[in-house]
Amino acid sequence: MLEVTLPDGSSRTLPEGASAADLAAEIGPGLAKAAVAARVRRPARDTEGTAAPDSDGEAAVVDLSRPLRGGDEVAILTRRDAEALDVLRHSAAHLMADAILRLFPQAQLTIGPVVEDGFYYDIHLPEGALTPDDFPAIEAEMGRIAGRAHPFERCEVRERDADEAFARYRAIDGGHNRFKAELVGEIEGRGEGLTLYRHGDFVDLCRGPHVPHTGWLKHTRLTSVSGAYWRADAERERLVRVYGTAFFSKADLEEHLRRIEEARKRDHRVLGERLDLFHFEEDAPGFPFFHPRGNVLFTLLIDSMRRLLGRRGYHELRTPVILSESLWHTSGHYENYLENMFFTKLKLRDEGDSGAVRDNVDEQRPLAVKPMNCPGHLLVYRSRARSHNDLPLRFSEMGLVHRRELSGVRHGLFRVQAFTQDDAHHFCTPEQIGGEIGLLIEFFREVYALFELDDVRVELSTRPEKSIGSDAIWERAEASLESALEESGIEYQLNPGDGAFYGPKIDFHIRDALKRSWQCGTIQLDFSMPERFGLHYIGADGQRHTPVMIHRACYGSVERFMGILIEHFAARFPLWLAPVQVLVIPVSAKHVEYARSVHEKLLDAELRAEVNLKDDRVGYKIREASLQKIPYAAVVGGREAEAGTLNVRSRDAGELGEMTARDFLERIAEERSPGL
Repeated sequence: MLEVTLPDGSSRTLPEGASAADLAAEIGPGLAKAAVAARVRRPARDTEGTAAPDSDGEAAVVDLSRPLRGGDEVAILTRRDAEALDVLRHSAAHLMADAILRLFPQAQLTIGPVVEDGFYYDIHLPEGALTPDDFPAIEAEMGRIAGRAHPFERCEVRERDADEAFARYRAIDGGHNRFKAELVGEIEGRGEGLTLYRHGDFVDLCRGPHVPHTGWLKHTRLTSVSGAYWRADAERERLVRVYGTAFFSKADLEEHLRRIEEARKRDHRVLGERLDLFHFEEDAPGFPFFHPRGNVLFTLLIDSMRRLLGRRGYHELRTPVILSESLWHTSGHYENYLENMFFTKLKLRDEGDSGAVRDNVDEQRPLAVKPMNCPGHLLVYRSRARSHNDLPLRFSEMGLVHRRELSGVRHGLFRVQAFTQDDAHHFCTPEQIGGEIGLLIEFFREVYALFELDDVRVELSTRPEKSIGSDAIWERAEASLESALEESGIEYQLNPGDGAFYGPKIDFHIRDALKRSWQCGTIQLDFSMPERFGLHYIGADGQRHTPVMIHRACYGSVERFMGILIEHFAARFPLWLAPVQVLVIPVSAKHVEYARSVHEKLLDAELRAEVNLKDDRVGYKIREASLQKIPYAAVVGGREAEAGTLNVRSRDAGELGEMTARDFLERIAEERSPGL
């Protein structure tokens, strides 16, 4: 017999070899029916399988069919658990791959992970193409496979040449899948065992876990298709990436699809063009062109941030866009960020041939375009002597940076090659870290609330594989951030291995009106870069000390945050943020002069107002104001001109009626103030 512990601290005794499914049945038939998978924390390493929970006490999600051991801590997962939805979607990726192979026998499978809100599978198609037009047939095939309720069976490969499941796996898409062969070689090269999962006639390389059978996968839908490269390497094979999603219920799937459709309507690229905010050109890939109204919105975001920073003792800087290449070696960016940087290259006309140009001429001091602002701020700090009495010292900059992005990942304002960071760096003593982090946490909350973004989640990200600095420095930095979070009382999640290359970080994820999560704000603690640049201050003891550097950005980038806001508000911006706040509309040409006088009054009151003098019908002009999502339209005709009034229509409240300009300004006074 074996004994396991349940989440409430109670224990259950089961026969040797019992599985998580047996445990669920022992607890009750209702749980056995609802069980999807199990979360197991194992006190000692399982030598029987590579995907078993480790001996370090970390929990792992496993199939219900996996045998339990004495001392295991076990939680049965149902559809109410977030991990269960990931298991469902991972299983749906296998279901989709099976269906695609049935319809496209020439296809070769690569990888199919779970992502936020769904899953995808990358597929190599030597011939032909796969488009959304193929989705109905694929989904119909997925429905047939799901209806057969094939069990998901885990197969651990002991001897490749003698293993029936592995032979079936090699033959599943023709036996010549070089992508899977590459994966198998890497797994074996690491000394790990191979695990496969089979349902029906389909077998795929996988660590699991999966739902009990394909009957759980009835509520799936394919959502989009895009291009990708094998291993994200543009020099490797081009793949087709098919996205999908899955839910436990039809109602949840329909709600998700409704949100997707709403997201399409809110697409900032579509709204940006429709509202004349910005556009892109092939001659400037990934570099946005902001039109007058878009520039107003862009400037409002910057001005709002500046006003908030001014209350917190920041000193704004402006540093060069181009700096010497050697500086980026010192900062560590060259080693860790080379592929994302732009470098200047000298061109000269050939002295012997005036029509020829020599490219990439060697320079005594090669230069690079800055991908980040931090080295410039370090140089400003270093430009003069500093005392402990100067600290904390807070530098800010609305700094334009450039980063190379592949065409396949560029996406409107969300992923561009030039953007403006609301960047800042705090230089402080070790004792001041907690106070500075606490200040920033409250500051970020205030900024997001200003834009009606109140749902904020916080993550602590630790040391990544590529990093600079000693183990001791990283341990100190991570402990400092953890301590600051604990002292602030804010809830946070741990995100191991996702820190910046120079230090751990706190990331702020905001949810928009459609409950989509966006990582925007970041606070990064850096003990390494001040040391590499030789920064110091004179302490109270009269000795030199190296300051701590805190990197922080709240918007992340002004461009990306602007794109988020366009979609969050569906471009129906609150009055204080609207690029055009009031549109004055004369009923006819006879009332143009009065319309102009009203327009001037609104401008004098510092409203962003425009007047529509086009030779169109008044109804068309009112509709145009509505389509442009302008908060207020002021219609003026003969009656209004005689009475000195305006007839106001609200985008959100409808007809407000006739009133004087003074009454109108008093009515909207509160809306005009963002609470800064």
